[in-house]
Amino acid sequence: MSFDKLDYEKAFKEIAFINQYNARIATNLRRTQDLIDFAENSFPKDRPSQTKDDILRAAVVFLHATLEDFLRYIGSKYIPSSSEDVLNKIGLIGSSDRPEKFFLGKLAQHRDKTVDQLIAESVETHLDKRSFSNTGDISHLLDSVGIPNSVVERRYQSLSELMARRHEIVHKGDLKPTANQEREREPEPIDASKVKEWYETVFDFVSSVAGYKLEAGV
Repeated sequence: MSFDKLDYEKAFKEIAFINQYNARIATNLRRTQDLIDFAENSFPKDRPSQTKDDILRAAVVFLHATLEDFLRYIGSKYIPSSSEDVLNKIGLIGSSDRPEKFFLGKLAQHRDKTVDQLIAESVETHLDKRSFSNTGDISHLLDSVGIPNSVVERRYQSLSELMARRHEIVHKGDLKPTANQEREREPEPIDASKVKEWYETVFDFVSSVAGYKLEAGV
């Protein structure tokens, strides 16, 4: 088999992988967009505005889940073929979370697997446990899969805002202390235009990462 054919087949697999994920993320982003559109354009005027805001909060949570899903998907594709240094930070599936130590007997349950299969499953299990709560987490993942942060770092400020707001929604109910009584809390206002901005940021982030991988052919 010639080098040219090998290169073509690799490129074809990359395109197939990206196209597969494009369909997946398009579904998730469309669901997010539907929530934003409903809150902004179709929400019944006779219903409490708080409910409308809660729909936008749901869109924020779902948008962040879409971002995390993309990062795990990219990681599961490219980390298994990464360097020894990258793989050394990931524990063997079924063993302790400490990647530097496992007993040989742990391999017994994996006798029927190839080394590549075992690495891939270990990476996927590791990523399933990971959360991406700040741009440092994103940067670390991108480093692991060979994507320079310069490709996406201009979007980090907006992504930081998205992740911070998602944290407030999920862990604090998006409540803030009132001015009059410290123990009383009220929902933090949320603006549809800001949620749409975060939507565009996630879309651009995904497009930039996918585009880089296709152009680099790796």
